Amino acid sequence: MKLINTHAHLDLLNDPAAALDRAQKAGVGQVVTVGIDLDSSRRAADFSRELPGVFCTVGLHPHEAAKASPKLWGELKRLALTASAVAVGECGLDFYRDLSPRHLQREAFAAQIGLALDLGLPLVVHDRDAHAEVLNTLAKSGAERVGGVVHCFSGDASLAAEVVSLGFSLGITGVITYKKSDELRSLVKTVPLTKLLIETDCPYLSPEPYRGKPNEPAYVSYTHQALAKALGITPEEVASVTTDNARRLFSLPHMED
Repeated sequence: MKLINTHAHLDLLNDPAAALDRAQKAGVGQVVTVGIDLDSSRRAADFSRELPGVFCTVGLHPHEAAKASPKLWGELKRLALTASAVAVGECGLDFYRDLSPRHLQREAFAAQIGLALDLGLPLVVHDRDAHAEVLNTLAKSGAERVGGVVHCFSGDASLAAEVVSLGFSLGITGVITYKKSDELRSLVKTVPLTKLLIETDCPYLSPEPYRGKPNEPAYVSYTHQALAKALGITPEEVASVTTDNARRLFSLPHMED
């Protein structure tokens, strides 16, 4: 069973085509490359057209919320339609770095939830130090109608339960391989396996043994193995279920084994 890397930033890699070739050899059959503003969303769309097994999202990261405008939302909508985007995002709230004013982050998040509802696409949600507000925004907006994933999940078991209750999935990164990630390894046992996705967020968050070096799509295999160990089940079962989860959420085609 091949793996699906559900969150990558291929446009930030030195040689995306070579990285994808290494990913294929590591058993990664499909990659979702994620937009964080209009330019990166366009690059993601180009990758999805040019590279086999690559699918794109379009969105505006909370760090980039100051770039928002009615024209931008129109451009992202057109791009989503012409590039057959599989999700809206990366969108959400980041109250840790606060690189855009919070009121603009909130407006951009709400606009993208509206775009996802309009297009019938799931959401790729960024949540850092804004757990309660992210969940409240999703709940009040009716986002459960399209669902999505809270990417690079960093909350506790209580928050995980709330995310799942909204019909959203949790994105698990290479952080689960870190020595100090005992809480995350315990937390995943409380979540239905059908609500877990594996991702890299490459070139960030490299797993052990590559921590401190650029991450790449192939390294999702380390997250896959660590998740299986944390859950106490076989890697084959984790691969099968997480691949089905990703395919179902993002409406991806079946892959040949």
